[in-house]
Amino acid sequence: MITVYSLGKFQLLNNDKTLDENEMRSDMLTKLLIYMLIHREHPITIQELSEALWNEDETENPAGALKNLMYRLRGILKTKLGEEDFILTSRGVYYWNPEIEICFDAEQFERYCQEARRGTTVSDQIANYEKAIALYQGDFMSRITDKHWIVTLSSYYRSLFLSAVKTLAERYMADNRYEDVERICAEGLIYDEVDEWLHCHKITALIRQHKQQLARECYEQAVKILYAALGIRNSRQLEKVQQELLKMKKGTEAEGLESIHMDMQEAEQEGAYICGYPVFREIYRLEARKIRRLKNPQYMLLLTLQIKEKILPENEQMKKYVLNRAMNQMEEVLKKSLRIGDVAARYSDSQFVILLSTCTYENCFRVSERIVRQFEDRDKGKRVVVKTDFEEVNRL
Repeated sequence: MITVYSLGKFQLLNNDKTLDENEMRSDMLTKLLIYMLIHREHPITIQELSEALWNEDETENPAGALKNLMYRLRGILKTKLGEEDFILTSRGVYYWNPEIEICFDAEQFERYCQEARRGTTVSDQIANYEKAIALYQGDFMSRITDKHWIVTLSSYYRSLFLSAVKTLAERYMADNRYEDVERICAEGLIYDEVDEWLHCHKITALIRQHKQQLARECYEQAVKILYAALGIRNSRQLEKVQQELLKMKKGTEAEGLESIHMDMQEAEQEGAYICGYPVFREIYRLEARKIRRLKNPQYMLLLTLQIKEKILPENEQMKKYVLNRAMNQMEEVLKKSLRIGDVAARYSDSQFVILLSTCTYENCFRVSERIVRQFEDRDKGKRVVVKTDFEEVNRL
């Protein structure tokens, strides 16, 4: 029996003999081998194999190219795995030798998922889902992404995996196994970091374990990731989690003011406070109330980053890359050029909003000039222009 690993890595094991994709030294050979293994239950015509390996008009003689490729593959299999005839041929077809059994990790993964869904008890379901998740070490044939049939299978197995993770997390949550919920959601987020459901359940599990600081950090990170990728700024699910975080804080009895002070203290107290937009919005509302009573001027500064029209006029993907890089550079500038009492947040994929505390109009103008100047010093390619706009808070 040969064991085939395809989830996260591609490797064949035959007792003490191994063959992996690095030893294949050819993506075409790897594609041919994995296709033969997937369809080992029936003969495969030359035409079917050719269509699976080459695009139309990619080769003038697909039958000849396939014959040469198959010769090389058979040679590698014999050298690395044994003298058996692994691939046989007959009248215009190729087929896997039926006497050589295959244990395929992807197929076993799928079987565990099916058995879990059919399980009659919760413990059976949990056991099979855990086995399935343990087998999933990465996406199917992750190094080959140029063939539709591989990408389709990869998407299918990933979907199965994420479904298994979510179902298992629900089972654990119902059984108050919050540490397992945290673990399983973290595994799922490795493969889909923009899944809001996984973020929210992980944070909830942390709250149930009274890991307050970690729960808050994960919430802030989730807000940042979801906004950057999907434009989700304040969804119902995240608001529900945020409310639970606030309730957890209110329901915890402090030993005294000193313990409260220690809990709220920042690890770093230098430069501006950079936060997610939901937090920025709450700070703004609080400061707007204080202004009515104290009459201390505060200004809101808006920075908008734009790609210069003469640079990369048609390459949208490169524009997105340049803009994202520029936003990261601007964040570093804001951390170093603003005061410790100032607050900043990303408002969109090309904008920052900044709350400048106790600041006059003239000082606000100087701050904006300083920020633009320091950013331009970092923007070596001179591809981005920064536009500024500001207004007094109590006039907004």
